[in-house]
Amino acid sequence: MTRPRAREGALPDWITPSGVDPGRLPVEPLLHQALTPHKEQFRSACNLLAAMVSHGRQDAGVVLLGLLSYYRDDFERLAEVVRALRAFQSRESVEALINELRRVTSSNTTRRYLDAVLTALSRLPGELVYDRLLELSRDRSFSVKWRRKFEDAARRLEGP
Repeated sequence: MTRPRAREGALPDWITPSGVDPGRLPVEPLLHQALTPHKEQFRSACNLLAAMVSHGRQDAGVVLLGLLSYYRDDFERLAEVVRALRAFQSRESVEALINELRRVTSSNTTRRYLDAVLTALSRLPGELVYDRLLELSRDRSFSVKWRRKFEDAARRLEGP
């Protein structure tokens, strides 16, 4: 989406009288920021992308999905991306998170990340997640412990 150039000295359209409007922020600078080696800048980019998604910007959600692939072996960064993906409440997010559960083998190194993936998955809309969690709870390629976690997460979605 091409934006008209602001007059010299004028504020960008995403700065409003009430502050920054995440629905109007440009994605490209945040993508560059998400690729920086600096952890705080990366975390800030993920948080802003999540805010943009919350304001209806699906393109920001697509960037987050892309970051899952880009940082596929950096579990610390992946955990930040996964937390941000909770805002992108779509089938694509559900599929990406389930793919992560299948892709990453549980170990002492990855357990915290996998817990973050399951937490994010559990916070997406129940109608998108419930049946998938039940499928995972029956999948014998996962340990008994993980299958139980999937079943417990599905039960929590059912409510009392």
